[in-house]
Amino acid sequence: LLPLLDTADGRHRSALVWTVAEKDAAGATGLSDAAFLAEVGKCMSGIYGAIELAAPRASYPLNFHHAGKIIDHRLALIGDAAHGMHPIAGQGLNLGLRDVGALVEVLADGMRLGLEAGDAQLLKRYENWRALDTFTTMSVMDGIVRLFGVGGRTASAVRRLGMGAVQRMPALKNFFMNEARGTSGKLPRLLQSA
Repeated sequence: LLPLLDTADGRHRSALVWTVAEKDAAGATGLSDAAFLAEVGKCMSGIYGAIELAAPRASYPLNFHHAGKIIDHRLALIGDAAHGMHPIAGQGLNLGLRDVGALVEVLADGMRLGLEAGDAQLLKRYENWRALDTFTTMSVMDGIVRLFGVGGRTASAVRRLGMGAVQRMPALKNFFMNEARGTSGKLPRLLQSA
């Protein structure tokens, strides 16, 4: 659940991303709105009270994709054009924002030196800068999705144990929080706090 702005009359809203195994997708999308709301409510254990649809439902397959090369002659890929992953924790957005910030910084620095925006050296600098961050973030998020996709009581107990351990270790908790906020690693100047 991703929080949205409240409505004009003060009602709380959230965007819901509900993922199911590919084999279950047709059944989930085929549910009536009432049956869908009942299933979502059951999964949420009533934590948010009664829920209702605020917009039509949409469905699309989630795929892990990562362009092996994000630059070419006078071309740079950013955001979803360069990489796609499960929307867990909004990390795709964070990656896209860091892509934009890195590209702007690389191009601005190069243009100050008299290079043109499409210069191959500048684009290669952008590609090198983004490679490790993108690969690491996507791999970790894919691992988390897979970990939470394992069913059963034992897997659930292991996840709870791991989450509890992270909660009790401030350095590790701060590391994960900074990763989730997109504020770790070498941030472009455009994304740094003033």
